[in-house]
Amino acid sequence: MKLYIAEKPSLGKGIAEYLPGPKHKGDGFVQCGSDTVVTWCFGHIFEQEEPDFYTPDDVPTTPKGKKKWRLEDLPIFPDRWKKRAKDDAKAQIKVIRDLLKKASTIINAGDPDREGQLLVDEVLEELGWKGPTQRIWLAALDEQSVRKALANLKDNHDYRNLRDSAEARARADWLMGMNLTRAFTLRNSGAGVVSVGRVQTPTLALVVARDEKIEHFKPKDYFVPRINTAFWSAWELREDFTGVDAEGYLTDRTAAEKLVAEAKVQGKATVKDFTSVEKQQQAPLGFSLAELQKVCSAKLGMSAQQVLDAAQALYEEHKAATYPRTDCRYLPDEQHGEAGKVLSGLAKIGVADLVKAADPQRKSAVWNTGKVTAHHAIIPTGSMQGSMSPAVAKVYEIIVRSYLAQFYPPYVYRATKALLTCAGEDWKATANVPVSAGWKAVYGIADDDGDDAPAQPIPTLKKGQDLAIQDVDVQAKQTKPPARFTDGSLIEAMSNIHKVVEDEAAKAKLKETSGLGTEATRASIIETLLTRGFLERKGKQILSTQAGRTLVHALPRDLTDPVLTARWEDALSSIAEGRLTLQQFEEIQRKFVTRMIDTAKAATLAVGESRSTSSAGRGKSSSRKTRSGVQQAGPTCPACKKATITLKTKKGDTFFKCEGCQSCWWPDKQNARKLGAKWGEKKA
Repeated sequence: MKLYIAEKPSLGKGIAEYLPGPKHKGDGFVQCGSDTVVTWCFGHIFEQEEPDFYTPDDVPTTPKGKKKWRLEDLPIFPDRWKKRAKDDAKAQIKVIRDLLKKASTIINAGDPDREGQLLVDEVLEELGWKGPTQRIWLAALDEQSVRKALANLKDNHDYRNLRDSAEARARADWLMGMNLTRAFTLRNSGAGVVSVGRVQTPTLALVVARDEKIEHFKPKDYFVPRINTAFWSAWELREDFTGVDAEGYLTDRTAAEKLVAEAKVQGKATVKDFTSVEKQQQAPLGFSLAELQKVCSAKLGMSAQQVLDAAQALYEEHKAATYPRTDCRYLPDEQHGEAGKVLSGLAKIGVADLVKAADPQRKSAVWNTGKVTAHHAIIPTGSMQGSMSPAVAKVYEIIVRSYLAQFYPPYVYRATKALLTCAGEDWKATANVPVSAGWKAVYGIADDDGDDAPAQPIPTLKKGQDLAIQDVDVQAKQTKPPARFTDGSLIEAMSNIHKVVEDEAAKAKLKETSGLGTEATRASIIETLLTRGFLERKGKQILSTQAGRTLVHALPRDLTDPVLTARWEDALSSIAEGRLTLQQFEEIQRKFVTRMIDTAKAATLAVGESRSTSSAGRGKSSSRKTRSGVQQAGPTCPACKKATITLKTKKGDTFFKCEGCQSCWWPDKQNARKLGAKWGEKKA
């Protein structure tokens, strides 16, 4: 019997739909004909054991039965890594175990990425499967793509390095998170857990650095002298000119006024140089997930997680778009032959007029097999199932238009530049005038180019030609601080660290692809920081909270440095490519964790609580904000003498929780500010 094990039910059912034979739905599987079964996981159904599993049995425990955190037990390094079944997955694990007993061949049907590879491989490892295993690589779930993938199964062993890179990521996150959160929390004199994460901490540091740069920014006045000769020309700045500062701004208004006054007295300007040429701009490349998140954040105001959820729904539920968690913006040349079918499909689902003007034979720069990584750019499949929500439909439209633009001619514009000389100074004017909309017609843009210079009319000129000066002015301007992060710009910064690093030496060491996290994890990292109260949203902006800033400033530089973490992400890629082993990477992580624990032992922190209700606090009684309001301090815990906090059940009943030992009590019946019966006992 062939047994397909999918990453999730929707993927499993999508595969079963195109397997031969009658279908019979069982409990946690689908029987396809007489000799094929499709079953599934629910994401990761096994997880790493907790630190308590690896610490000595004589470690004192809390009233909840958890082992207490102690510096002397750090670092916690497993001699042999152990995983355990998730409580809510045990029934499905039994289904898979029983099916494995009947199977002759397994097909790993995890998502086509490193996490999807590990997710199924670890099930086979934990359940002791030793038989032949194949891999199905599904870039899309429409019928044509699934049938093509079913006909091209690979040996699962070919993906061993990919599996190891995911395992390395999981172990690194565990080693850093479990050890360093404990180490710095135990050295914290403030209230609350000092949460440390391999990727979340440097991501938080990016936002803190941006916010503080904005708040410390001092605007600078500067001036732009201009002359008008039927069109405006700005003075060509000279660094050696008196009044120009070290940053290249003319900050002396008197000097600016003198420049235009001298030009006005002269009364004419002479053409020093003139060029006017037609230029072309190709359609933008296809969407990686990061680029899609950036565009949807700007155009639709969607969060990174909302965009990922929409793209995932388009892939799984509607089968309308290809695999979303991709870092690639190119398409393989081999797929160009399928363009006609995709365009025909799109014509039937709402964009017939745009398809009619598209040329399926046109081959834009997006088609480049040499630049395709594990996955190609996100594109429509040409088919659709089910009714889309408004948010999903908007994301789909953006993906469709991006694909259609590849089959339109380039945008053509005339770039004109005039360089004039007057009163011993040079003055320059530029204009980009649209000639042919080309691919911009797909977006309804036919008469402007958002990023180009304004299309002021500049007539055809000749060198040496004199032009009368009709007017002069001095534009007063101010330097502006960098923009606050949005979901889109933060995702872009995480994806391309070299763009936001100011240290030139560090920038030189980074690849253009160096980043924090992966396409699959960045949105959840942002959401985690928001949930824990280290970041907050204000409209489209993402801001650091005081708790977030305090945390970043309290931790050593190595833990907040995005460059170091980005280079580690490069190392994970090296594992996937077979240039570094899992063991080598883990040894590097262990040495780093040991060094950071030594740093923690020598440090004293004073980090207050974040707004999170999920972290176990360990300090003074206080009120704190949650995302839904203010959380009031409660009575002192009788067991560990630490503060409790006031919470509510799903039904709205108040209770107290100790953030030290995690014990809970109902309020006293006679005095609601006192502890009553312990959780699970009858209310007092």
